[in-house]
Amino acid sequence: MDALYIILSTLPAVLSGIGTSIGQGIINKNAMESLNRQPSASSSISKISIIGMAIVETAAIMGMVISILLINDPKINADTFFSNLAAAGIALALGISGLCAGIAAALPAAKTCQSIAHQPFMYTKLLNMMLIVQTLIMTPNMFGMIIALLIKNKITAIEILPEAMQLFASGLSIGIGCIGPSIGLSIFASSACSAVGINKKSFNKIMTFTFVCEAIIETPAIFALLISLIILTTTIKPESAIQGWQFIAAALCMGLSTIAPGINAGKTGAAACKQMGLNLEQYPSLSKLALLALAMIDSFAIYGLLVSIVLLLL
Repeated sequence: MDALYIILSTLPAVLSGIGTSIGQGIINKNAMESLNRQPSASSSISKISIIGMAIVETAAIMGMVISILLINDPKINADTFFSNLAAAGIALALGISGLCAGIAAALPAAKTCQSIAHQPFMYTKLLNMMLIVQTLIMTPNMFGMIIALLIKNKITAIEILPEAMQLFASGLSIGIGCIGPSIGLSIFASSACSAVGINKKSFNKIMTFTFVCEAIIETPAIFALLISLIILTTTIKPESAIQGWQFIAAALCMGLSTIAPGINAGKTGAAACKQMGLNLEQYPSLSKLALLALAMIDSFAIYGLLVSIVLLLL
């Protein structure tokens, strides 16, 4: 078995594990500080931290599973450049998404611990909010898992270089494409959990706002998943010497065009949430302005999607 293939096969587990470890450390740190601030809520804070860490752990588990499958699959010819390139695509798809998800999903759990310290009687509602936002933050990691499994199933059928580049590009698109949305979802979710801790009356309106905003912030990651799937299902033209590079160009175009929209959409939604917690009566105008801004911010990701599709159709 090729040494490079072994290294690439371990990256999903290693990168996901790093993200999970950092994330769980963040949760524990904030849980300890919250316990010190509000000792009477120790039971609620402990439960929140344990549940939050369990959800974050999902990223490491998925990375471990894929790494084991890659290393132990006897059908894969692990001594070829083609297999290494495909394994690199899997490392990008699941390694980067796992690293991002492990850290990103931890931040709202940490903020929830702080909110429990401020509003101990809001435990149930804050727990529900945390579970919802953490689940949504883990979605890009699930997209990475789907693409990683699809790439793995195609490794044994690689015969020519464009096919290997096709698999690499598919992982590249979702790997880069999950970075911005994961960060944006985390920024927004942290602010939403904090706002409820500031103003307990804001829970219902912020929860509604959260569903809409998180869906918009996550849209660029869905675009990246779409391009990954289109790349995987595109028929290779034997006479085309440049098709493999078209796949990589389309993946880079889509992946990079999701970073700024994802992060800035998250910041915009977070700012709106913070103001809702401080000034709830302004909710109608704040929500309308924020949603309009989010729609405009996401337009750049749409442009990237269109250009990527044109590249794949050439």
